Parts: sequence; C-alpha cells; structure tokens
Amino acid sequence: MGIRDFIEYLNVHRERLGNVASLSEDERRDTLKEAEMMVGMADAAVRELDSVLQNRRVNLPEEHALRFAQDVFSHLRSEEEKVKAGIKNLSG
Repeated sequence: MGIRDFIEYLNVHRERLGNVASLSEDERRDTLKEAEMMVGMADAAVRELDSVLQNRRVNLPEEHALRFAQDVFSHLRSEEEKVKAGIKNLSG
C-alpha cells in the first residue's frame, strides 16, 4: 500500500465513522480491522525510518527527508487512531 492509498483509506474510514450508525456490524468490524492494520503499518514505517536515522550516516538533506517522512506517518497514524477509537466507542 502506498501513501496515497493510505490517505484514501483514511478518508473512507472517516466517512464511515461519520455514518457508523448506518453500518452493519460486519462493516464496523472490517473498518476497525483495516484501521488497526493501517496503524500498524504506520508504526512500522516510523520505526524503520528511525532505525535508518540511528544506524546509518546520512547527510543533512537525507536526514530532513527521513524526518519529514516520519512526521507524515506519525500524523497519519494519529488520524487513523482517532477513527479506531471512534468506531470502538460507537460499537461497544
């Protein structure tokens, strides 16, 4: 899954969260499962980028690019966590 796919899924999940009352239990469960998977993917990306920063010598432009990517993934993870929490709260 690429970053654009991730963002598109996040948008779909946000829409579903807004209409969670009209979703079937299966749709809620599937959305929650997808959200959990995406949070895991973002976590893995952040850790991998951190590993590169800590274990390799990178020049300043590369470091800035890696840190920017980390910030993007951290933000996306945070937004998907909000979706997860919302679905859990409304489903529970």
